[in-house]
Amino acid sequence: MLDLEILGNVVGADIRQYFTYLHGLPELLALLGTYCEEWVREFYASVRVSPDHSYIHYALAGKDYRVTAQSAREVLGLRAYPTRIHQLCYGNFEPPRRPHGGEIPPVDFVAPYFRQPFGEGSSRTVRDLTRPARILDFVLRKTLFPRTGYRDGFTRIQQWLVAHLISKTPFDLWDLIVSEIEDTILESFRGRRELPYAHWITMLILRARLVPLPPHLQRELSDLDMVFPHYDPRQMLRAHYDLRAPPPPPAARGPVPPPSPRGTRSS
Repeated sequence: MLDLEILGNVVGADIRQYFTYLHGLPELLALLGTYCEEWVREFYASVRVSPDHSYIHYALAGKDYRVTAQSAREVLGLRAYPTRIHQLCYGNFEPPRRPHGGEIPPVDFVAPYFRQPFGEGSSRTVRDLTRPARILDFVLRKTLFPRTGYRDGFTRIQQWLVAHLISKTPFDLWDLIVSEIEDTILESFRGRRELPYAHWITMLILRARLVPLPPHLQRELSDLDMVFPHYDPRQMLRAHYDLRAPPPPPAARGPVPPPSPRGTRSS
């Protein structure tokens, strides 16, 4: 759960503009992080994604369920858009898609979020990003595009994603989520992604259903105590002083009075 308004106050920039343009994204990031670990593990052990991403199929407690893309978007409050980030980056390459593979975004598309001068052959690491782009990349690694490990790595798929946010170009959020789910299950969890989207998956299991939960699953739900932390931007950025808002300049001091002549006292 992430409060973008608090984040903006911490970093001292209008960072919300790069999220609010995309329908449903601020609300998605602000959803409570409660999840059922057993459900999520069973989901990942059984989930299958249709080749065109029109539905996902999973098993829970011995029963099979299917969730269409339309239903998933309705539950999560998202809209369908023609642009798909993974398709832009990887084309029709079959999953699992290699994190460091894919097409390199065009220079003119990514140049606005790299420090200038920037052109063909320029370095494309996190250290080369402008401050707003670094903040976006940092937030995405904690939420929509979870990654751990080498924080200076900036893969091609991350470049595509940050470029769309910086340029405020709409893209399909559900397709991004389901593509990451697809890569996770086919990588057999060898990638650095542990239980991605656990609270969103729990919400889908609860709400994208035509019938109520069986009694034994309702009992599991009542005992739910697994919660992702509320991401406090002040704590998130504790080790990232360069991303925080700069301190205010010191107050101007008044003129210093001249020293009193020796042997006299100033009044």
